[in-house]
Amino acid sequence: MKRLYGAFILFLSYFGSFGQVVFDQLPRDLQLYPRDATNQAAISVSGSMSGTAVSYTKIGVQVLREGLLTKALSQTLSPSSTTFKLTTTIKAETAEYGFRVFAYKGADSVLVAERKRVVCGDVYIIHGQSNALALAGLDTYYSVGFDDKYLRNAAYSYGSPASNMTWFPAKQPYASVGGLGLTIQRLILQTYGIPTCVINGAQGGTQISLLLARNPANHADTNTFYGNLLYRAQWAGVARQAKAIIFRQGEEDAGTGISGYAGKFATLYNQLREDYGDMRIYVGQINILDNTNPNDSAAALRDFQRRTKFLFKNVETIASVGTVGYQGVHYEPLAYQQLAFEQFRQLARDIYGSTDTLQINSPDVKKTFYNARKDSITLVFDDQMQMVWKSDTAFYSFATGVKEYGREQKDYFYLDGKSGLVAGGSATGNRVILALNQPATAKTLRYLPAYFSDNFSAFYDGPVLKNSRGMRAFSFDGVPIADAIATVTTLAAKPLSEKQIQLNWTVSANAQTQLLERSDGTPSSYKQIASFNGTTATYTDTNLPDPLGTYYYRLRASNSTSESGYSNVVIARPLILEIEPTEPLVQLYPNPLSTDRLLHVEASQVTFTNLSVRDLLGRVVKSWSGTAKNTLTLGLSDLEAGLYIANLQTTDGQTLRRKIVIR
Repeated sequence: MKRLYGAFILFLSYFGSFGQVVFDQLPRDLQLYPRDATNQAAISVSGSMSGTAVSYTKIGVQVLREGLLTKALSQTLSPSSTTFKLTTTIKAETAEYGFRVFAYKGADSVLVAERKRVVCGDVYIIHGQSNALALAGLDTYYSVGFDDKYLRNAAYSYGSPASNMTWFPAKQPYASVGGLGLTIQRLILQTYGIPTCVINGAQGGTQISLLLARNPANHADTNTFYGNLLYRAQWAGVARQAKAIIFRQGEEDAGTGISGYAGKFATLYNQLREDYGDMRIYVGQINILDNTNPNDSAAALRDFQRRTKFLFKNVETIASVGTVGYQGVHYEPLAYQQLAFEQFRQLARDIYGSTDTLQINSPDVKKTFYNARKDSITLVFDDQMQMVWKSDTAFYSFATGVKEYGREQKDYFYLDGKSGLVAGGSATGNRVILALNQPATAKTLRYLPAYFSDNFSAFYDGPVLKNSRGMRAFSFDGVPIADAIATVTTLAAKPLSEKQIQLNWTVSANAQTQLLERSDGTPSSYKQIASFNGTTATYTDTNLPDPLGTYYYRLRASNSTSESGYSNVVIARPLILEIEPTEPLVQLYPNPLSTDRLLHVEASQVTFTNLSVRDLLGRVVKSWSGTAKNTLTLGLSDLEAGLYIANLQTTDGQTLRRKIVIR
């Protein structure tokens, strides 16, 4: 991978001679090279000789891994060929590489340049406000016990000009990467053994309009926050090689009620795509701010952040509400580490192929709808979510053990902006059902307040919806509450054979998808057996495991915003016996057999000479032969319950087949 830097001029003095070696490609100390699809990076050392240096006959590069020589490269030089280029590769691993460049004249050599602590790995860009930095507890949680040997940062010291850019270990210069980035770096290294560089451009207390401000003539203008971050990434040669951008911002805009957040985010998104490429962007939904500046629009801003993954290409989202250790705007150090770990799991899934994918996203509401009576609302979350309803949270005095106050989950759902209309709730699978105090006509639903403080707490400390892995659900605002789709009441079933049951019904209006479920044997364990469009009104079930079984069916309709209740349940059994002629030649009765297991055979128009009973595998399990008869009684008490086939041979050469059922 070729990188062009400003020329490095090195003056060589050896045995009184004087010359110059000019490098146009040379690693820097502590540099991180982005790994490619083969988990390695190409390192080039190139340049030219000038002056008396042209008298050198060879240039060589020694490659060291963790201080040990692993490879040596060289190229012959001549007065007419003074340029050189030597290329090698390094792996993305927990190892630092060193490079020594020598110039040779005969048997003599001189060390021209040496570079140390070079690594190969991944790059991440972080942008946003102070919660994207997470500075709390840096001295404690990221000091002696935090090893950043294989972790990197590209920056310049505070107060220095941008021309002082250099590579640093991740903890330097102080607070540049921040606790969120450092924790993500540690988790990637510990889990996958891959070094990382995090370049963090977050600015505390900053509106999104200031974070996106860009000089049209120079996108990397360091006089803007946006340009300063881009300049650092371009200087490091990694701007378009980063694995992802992590964006956590919005507190300033939500707290002050600044309008137009969605349009500003769209501008920032397009700029990031232009300057960094089509990489994944992870957007964090901000927490509930206190009521220092009570702005109802904060709920809408959070809802927009929730929906960015559906509004923009290659965006993933994650919630922060309900994080233990929240302090109203910022978080305690361990809370930042929790947020970093949850962000890491998404990165691990999307970038490193982790199989830990179940319920690592924040639960996101997909649709909300009333029941037919409008006295309950169903919230449907992502598939495979196992939602948890925590009805209340109580707070006790540490000194006395007496309950001081409590919060109830039901109080933080708002129908058309009004609270107090929900009586309680429950969770089953990916659904939460809100029971209402009385039938309602509200059109929209909000979950969690726009802002919160009261006499007991300066910030929201009430219960939140979670999944079974503890991921907190996104707060949402203005989500439409749809009316229920009419429930099918006309489901009917008709057996066609021992292998087919036909179902028919009248389709509900507004149905887009219909799901048919069946329970075998008892009406207690329904499983989906078919899915079809909203206009289908008939279906034949041809996958019956037991021709003697009893089957229960129910149907449910849905569309993008609502669902119906389950239809009436119908019971059906396969048709065991074939349809007899109007005047049957042979009658077998009783069928199914009664408890005495005696089968009676009567023929009105034929006589028969042979009768064999076979099981479903074709084996003869009972037989009779003798003088032609038209009536016969056969005992089958020694046969197990099941389906059998009786073959009757007539005197005129016919074979008549009938089914026998033994229960």
